[in-house]
Amino acid sequence: MRKLLIWSLVLGTLAVVVAELMHRNDGYAIVALSSWRIEMSLNFLVLALLATLLAGALLLKLLQGTLRLPGRIARFRRMRRERRGQQAFLSSLRLLMEGHFEAAIKSTERARKSGFAAGYADLLAARAAQALGDADRAAVWLGRVDADDETLVAARLAQEAEMLVARRQFEAALQVLMLADHTSRSKRSTGLIRAELRALLGSERWEDVLLQVRDLRPRDGLSDSFLAYCRRQSHLGNLRHYQSDSQRFSLYLTQIPQKECDSDLFDAADAMLSRMTADEWTAKARAFIDTQRTQR
Repeated sequence: MRKLLIWSLVLGTLAVVVAELMHRNDGYAIVALSSWRIEMSLNFLVLALLATLLAGALLLKLLQGTLRLPGRIARFRRMRRERRGQQAFLSSLRLLMEGHFEAAIKSTERARKSGFAAGYADLLAARAAQALGDADRAAVWLGRVDADDETLVAARLAQEAEMLVARRQFEAALQVLMLADHTSRSKRSTGLIRAELRALLGSERWEDVLLQVRDLRPRDGLSDSFLAYCRRQSHLGNLRHYQSDSQRFSLYLTQIPQKECDSDLFDAADAMLSRMTADEWTAKARAFIDTQRTQR
């Protein structure tokens, strides 16, 4: 309000000054063109020139706006398409979290057609198809990722490995994980490490599982319960392999590090011993189990 009052006073004062100057000015101008002569007051000439300049500026502005109109329309349509794609992408993410997998796929299709985050939409659709148990459609969506966004190769490989593990194709999953390690420039993610451990467990590579687990650190993000499960399954797998040889069974069992032993491992080993022929080695193994149980 104060600024408006100040501008009103300034403009009013300027108008009074200009009117007073024009009132005192009695000059005139003559415009001669061949046999034509036009005589006018100097005040009128000044006003006519100002009006002409103002009209020219307005016409130039209007012409520029007209010339820029097609570009503005194209930009508006592109922004509207991106906004619709963004809304479709966010809807697909929400539907995936809510468990509406078929609706999530349809929403990702709309987002992809609009050109908004096409690679991410492919990953979401593949995840939804995997949740539906449709491996073929999930593979089709994953096959589009590289063409739509080259930066998502590592994400595509990680999701493909998880899908293969879920379908119990462990050897294929390990090959994909090896490719992901060569492709990614950063350290392995928690998801890749978990998928690799599950693939190794599924392919019964017990020694590789133990090597991987023992090499992990807390910063890798895997829970202690999952790591304990991996260690237990690896030791049980080796014990089952040695079950026909009581000596090797006993030697392996007694050499398991104490921090890798738990009650579930001892219970399973005890059950294996009960199905084996009793001898001095099974007796040593059972004595080891009893001693460890007593110490806990």
